[in-house]
Amino acid sequence: MQTQQDRIIVTMGATAHGACVHHHDFPEVRAEGQSPKEAAAHLANKLAASMDSALTEWRRQSISQAIADVKDYVNREG
Repeated sequence: MQTQQDRIIVTMGATAHGACVHHHDFPEVRAEGQSPKEAAAHLANKLAASMDSALTEWRRQSISQAIADVKDYVNREG
């Protein structure tokens, strides 16, 4: 079983001082920022925007859980 911390993936961004973040279940949705926290906040917004194209209840629930995971990560980062 994956822990919540395993679901948020942080890598180097396009610049040496940036971060790129994605959710384990949605690797195709990525966001960048000056810090992991900033990138994760952008990621939550991108995931929320993808709700418009979620055609099934299962997909909406999956995206909603990913958004909750990302928001928890942002809150933990302070």
